Formats: sequence, structure tokens, C-alpha cells
Amino acid sequence: MNRYALFLGCTTPRYVFQYELSSRWVLEQLGIELIDIDDFACCGFNQIDLNKETGLLLAAMNLAVAEARGLNILTLCTSCAGALAEAAKKLKADPEKREGVNNKLQTVALEYRGSIEVKHISRVLYEDIGVEKIEEAVETDLSGLRAAPHYGCHYLKPEWISAGFDEPDAPQTLHQLISATGAVPISYETSNLCCGGKTFPISRDTTLSLVNRKLNNLKTKKIDCIVLQCPTCYLMYGEMQKQINKRFGEEHEVPVLLYPQLLGLAMGGDPQTDLGLDLNAIPLDGILTRIAKSDQD
Repeated sequence: MNRYALFLGCTTPRYVFQYELSSRWVLEQLGIELIDIDDFACCGFNQIDLNKETGLLLAAMNLAVAEARGLNILTLCTSCAGALAEAAKKLKADPEKREGVNNKLQTVALEYRGSIEVKHISRVLYEDIGVEKIEEAVETDLSGLRAAPHYGCHYLKPEWISAGFDEPDAPQTLHQLISATGAVPISYETSNLCCGGKTFPISRDTTLSLVNRKLNNLKTKKIDCIVLQCPTCYLMYGEMQKQINKRFGEEHEVPVLLYPQLLGLAMGGDPQTDLGLDLNAIPLDGILTRIAKSDQD
């Protein structure tokens, strides 16, 4: 069984608990053991904007905490994955910078030596489990479910962090993971558009405009849901639809699923107790009814 230190980050446990719930269930079924570490702190992603050294130090502290336990890190948040993986590569490549960071980490009895790896959950599913094994784990027919993949900005960028895992400007791994569940991934023109989460604290109108643009694009594609893999992206596309409808006079009501929820449905997980679908902002009653009817046919 593969073992990872689970890095929850700040957003998931506070706002998107269903992401954690569904991820834990899916990974357990697929043989991935998650280890909880109380000493993890913020990944440093937002601190980097204010002070690069502070952000790097926070990331290094988390890396050192996992390294001390001999565990690679699995993250649910793409921003956390990017911040931690970027820090790991920078410190591994620059002994002088690593020494400076370790001098500060000595105050909390930690040292980062550069021996561990950081992976986002989708990469673990794609590389450690693989599409074929995911297909073998499917128990429920999701064929005909049209899903729009949203990758998010930090899943594959900066490119040197993703190490050739996927093509940042024309990604396909989430498409393949969606296909493995039996659902149909739908391509669309604004697929690489940012969710606007980073601009939300500065300009709510800019964020809402970005989200509205994608939702309007998807109106023409006759999709059943958006599938994504980041808690911030979920908040923007799921929780913000009512605000967008009020701001722009729209009538959006597009269900938004986190990928582990979609995979969990395909694997026969209970929609509420295993996957937390009742916690999603946009009800999924229509999708669940279709799945139930398909199982009866």
C-alpha cells in the first residue's frame, strides 16, 4: 500500500469538507494510505506575494515535517501542491539557499534534506493507481454524463514544476481520469480560463466576470456538470453562481463536482456519507436520479 502524508491546506477543511471526505474514501478503496500530521501549517502560497523568503520558509517547514516521518506529501489543493513542489525543487537545486532555510528551521528542531516528493491527488490517481485500475474499480454506470473538466491554474504551472507530467496549455490527464469513470469529458473554448480565485480579495467584479464567462461558454455545450480538482476553483464555480446570477441577471445552476466525488460515484460510494454530495452548493438531484435509473435498467 502506498503511504502519503495528507496535506489538507487551509481552504479544504474550512470551506470544502466534501473534498476531504470523498478523497479519503476513494483513496482508501484504491489502496492509498493517508497519514495525518498535526504539525502541518499553511503551505506559504499567499505569503509568497508579500515576502518570498517567508513563503519559502513556511513551505520548507512542511516539507521537513513530512520528511522527518519518511513520507511523501499528497495535497488536495493545486496551489498547495505548486507551492510545496516549487519550494522542494528550489531548495534541492540550491544548497546555499537550503542551508539558509535550515538555519532558521533549527529553531523548531527541523531540517530539510530534499528527499521527498509532493503530488496533487489527481497525479497520484493518474500515476500511482493508473487509468486502467480506476476503470476496473468502476461499479456504477456514468456513461452519457457530460462533464466539463476544469484544470485550474496551478495544477501544471509553472511548467518546470510539473516535470513533463502533462501539457500545461493543452492538458489531458483530467480528461482521461473523467473518462475512466465512464463519464464523457467535454472540451470547450474557455477550459484554461482562471477561476478568478486569486483576484477575489482585490476585485470581486473581476472574479465574477471570469466565472460568468466560462459558465456562459458551457451553456452551449449541454453539459451535466463541471468537474474540477481544487477547493478554490470549487468555491468560485460552485458557491458563486447565485452571486453571478444576481450580478449579471443570469440563470446559472450548473452542478460542480470535485473529481473524487465523481470517481466515488462511479465506484459505488454513498452520495452523502462517503462523498458529501449533500454539501455541494448546487444540488445534484438530477444527476443522482439519472444514475439510479441507469442502474435499474
